[in-house]
Amino acid sequence: MTNETNNLQPEKQHKTEQTPDSDPYGELQRARRGSFLERMNQAFQDALQTSRGPSKMRSPVREMEESPAPTTIDDLAMRRARSVKLQKMTVPESVIIDGSLTSGAETEIAGRIDGNVTVEGRLTLEASALVSGNVKAAACKVDGLVEGKVECTQEVELGETGRLNADVVAGKRVSISGQVCGNVLCGGLVRLASTSKVTGDVRAQSLIIEEGAIFNGNCFMRSSPKKD
Repeated sequence: MTNETNNLQPEKQHKTEQTPDSDPYGELQRARRGSFLERMNQAFQDALQTSRGPSKMRSPVREMEESPAPTTIDDLAMRRARSVKLQKMTVPESVIIDGSLTSGAETEIAGRIDGNVTVEGRLTLEASALVSGNVKAAACKVDGLVEGKVECTQEVELGETGRLNADVVAGKRVSISGQVCGNVLCGGLVRLASTSKVTGDVRAQSLIIEEGAIFNGNCFMRSSPKKD
């Protein structure tokens, strides 16, 4: 009995000395448990990040990778947007522009422009409009006040409330119902309505003065070009 007990004692002692760190099965279980916890933590962080929205510290490289590349349809839409021209420009009565104004479309001005006005299309100056500089347009309807020279390739129409304090030049026609303190030069017809008052010379191919109009100046008539 004594020998058997002695033979079994070392084996029992050897088992007692084993520690959990030396157990391969325990290490494997802990490794699996740690990996599972890491995955759970990463999933939680991803869910939290998604609920907060895009991070402000995201990598620019990742932003470029995730951003969709522009398609042919997008490029076509951008080209069309650039090619679209402005249909109409409006300057309200309460607006004051300290400087010149240039427009490539029909323009209506009811405010004040402290500078020149250049319009490729038709220009309308409301009764409240005030332009301190020169005006150039294809055609112009003036019911306000212009301090500078007015030049139009087609026609100039001055309403009863309109006032021009400089020369007027038009390619085809000038119709005046308001006041002009300057010379009038037209390649076609100049009409002075009964409410008009012109102080200056008139150079035109033809001139019509209605009864009641006031004209203080000289008139120079140009003959129409002869046709072959």
